[in-house]
Amino acid sequence: MKRHLRSHDVPHRPIPELAARAAAGLALGLGLLTPRLASASACVAIDAGRDGLSDEERLSTRTLFEEALVEAGVNVAREGCDETWTLYHVRLGESITVVVQSPRGTRRERVQRIEDLPAIYHQLAHSIQSNTENTNDSGNVDRRNVTEEQSDRRRVTADAIWYAKLGYGSTPAAGFHGGPAFGFGRRWELDSICINLGFLNFIMYQESDEFTGASAGWIELGADYFFDPYANSSAYMGAGLSLGNHSIPDPDGAYENAGLQGKATVGYEMFRASTIRLLAHLDATLPMYRLSRTVVDPLTLIEDRQHVYSPTFQLSLGLGWGSR
Repeated sequence: MKRHLRSHDVPHRPIPELAARAAAGLALGLGLLTPRLASASACVAIDAGRDGLSDEERLSTRTLFEEALVEAGVNVAREGCDETWTLYHVRLGESITVVVQSPRGTRRERVQRIEDLPAIYHQLAHSIQSNTENTNDSGNVDRRNVTEEQSDRRRVTADAIWYAKLGYGSTPAAGFHGGPAFGFGRRWELDSICINLGFLNFIMYQESDEFTGASAGWIELGADYFFDPYANSSAYMGAGLSLGNHSIPDPDGAYENAGLQGKATVGYEMFRASTIRLLAHLDATLPMYRLSRTVVDPLTLIEDRQHVYSPTFQLSLGLGWGSR
């Protein structure tokens, strides 16, 4: 005869026993996981063969760099490490170049004094950990770790040259008009690039013994590119913009207007290794406007508005002087 078990006959494990078993399982899992987490750690080593600091300074810098790694989220240990970060310092005068080598990358930075080492450690640790370059505008630099080198960053000094030029210019608008040309300006030159600020650039149109019109560039901003940047003499080409006005003589009335002008230049500059320069260049100025005049028919008294386009071309020889 079979006996049917009722629900109240099934044995139940008490809740405390289930909780104890769950806690034991969790403890076992953590116990298995903890050694793996502990093994994912980094050690800091000083490359004594290439390091230029004293033994006492090495002990301090190692501790400071370990603190920087911890702040960057790296698990740091002194033994049983999964990876090694090698640190050394190259000393030259008062400045120190810091080199950090790790399985995640290599970084190097220079500081002006040894007191800036904690700040640069902070930047280098975050740079390697985040896999980003350590630049002044990166997230590795903040208000707490700016070094003296970064606050007073050195820059390449450009050659600053004043110049004056003299030549001949002309325009084919409404016939041919030409005459003497002159101008002034200042140039800031690097090896390959030059920034040019020109002013008072004129072409004076001349007929017989009198000036009858002019093309004026009151102020001009442009850039030039040198084809042989390190040579003492180099050809160059450039482009720029200027503000000016233009007046062309004509028996029936002068053509006039003013506005923005584009400019293209090809030239050759000599004595670039010195503080004086000799420049020869050809300029083409292309106005972004047309010249106009109003002509009245003497019979009908009807006004007629006439327009011409007036590019100018100028060949000049310039002399520059200045300092590096």
